[in-house]
Amino acid sequence: MDRFPQVFIILVNYKSWQDTIECLESLFKMTYTNFKVVVVDNDSQNDSIEHIMAWARGSEPISLNGHFYEATTVASTPINKPVNCQYIKFRSSENVTLLNSELVLVESSQNLGFAGGNNIGISLSLANKADYVWLLNNDTVVAKDALSNMIKHINEAKSSNRRLGILGAKLLYYHAPTSIQAILGRYNPLLAKTEHVGFNLNSDTEFKDLTIKDNDYIVGASMFVSKDFIQQVGLMAEEYFLYFEELDWVKRGRKEGYDIDTCLNAIVYHKEGSSIGGGLKDNNNKSQLSDYYSIRNRLIFTKKFHSNYLLPVYISLIFVAVNRIRRKQFTRVPLILKAIKSSLRSTS
Repeated sequence: MDRFPQVFIILVNYKSWQDTIECLESLFKMTYTNFKVVVVDNDSQNDSIEHIMAWARGSEPISLNGHFYEATTVASTPINKPVNCQYIKFRSSENVTLLNSELVLVESSQNLGFAGGNNIGISLSLANKADYVWLLNNDTVVAKDALSNMIKHINEAKSSNRRLGILGAKLLYYHAPTSIQAILGRYNPLLAKTEHVGFNLNSDTEFKDLTIKDNDYIVGASMFVSKDFIQQVGLMAEEYFLYFEELDWVKRGRKEGYDIDTCLNAIVYHKEGSSIGGGLKDNNNKSQLSDYYSIRNRLIFTKKFHSNYLLPVYISLIFVAVNRIRRKQFTRVPLILKAIKSSLRSTS
């Protein structure tokens, strides 16, 4: 069982069922087979559940980027259908048995955000004897050996008595699959700013060494997490709704003596920002929703873990406002004020 632990892969879907079924296609082509997939629908209200169930039956046509699949290690042939699928209207993870289902579709009655949606999947997984959970963005596809390589990495860490809590993957851009999106995230507490380690480097030639620093974290698009970590550290913090949850989790885990690492042989291709409009690196095209939560949550996180830096972080928001005005995004200025007010009400 140590060599082949039971893994539950959790995807949170919000209105982007097309991305979700492409991700599912890649997951069910993986070489590692001791896993179940849990898709939590965050109250999409666009028939996402029906489309994903139709995909599992084999009656939903899907659109795959043929050039992308030829250029990567993702197999291009369709998987066999039907996929054994179970539907759950979520009320509680207690007393929910997942039978022999390969795929579990969980319908949430409300949009609980990134952490809340994942926490439903995590609770359900642990109640059904998961050894590990793999939190994976639904706008990704994975290389066929990604999970096998992460299991190998975890087993090697155990043999050297490393206490790994969260393991990341090498995130490459879906639309530019030789370019790195992130190997790790790095946090600057002075300005409450994040950056991606390895960003835009060539995956094959420009990134070789991995050094993990105190302010590094695992980027939330792919987080492989041990059962022991979750049981000791707790679930993801839901007060953020979107962004900074992974920083919070890593910070709490380190207080309990857990390390983090990235498996450079586990390849995940990420579209980034498809369900919320723009990613953190795409500041000019960032949606108002994305902008709001990235500003609000840097304040919540600072108040929670780096309160001595609150003043410079507040001052930095003046420059954020100036940048939005310079881009003629005038409606973003009151949005910044709204984010500040919301952070002050936070109980973090």
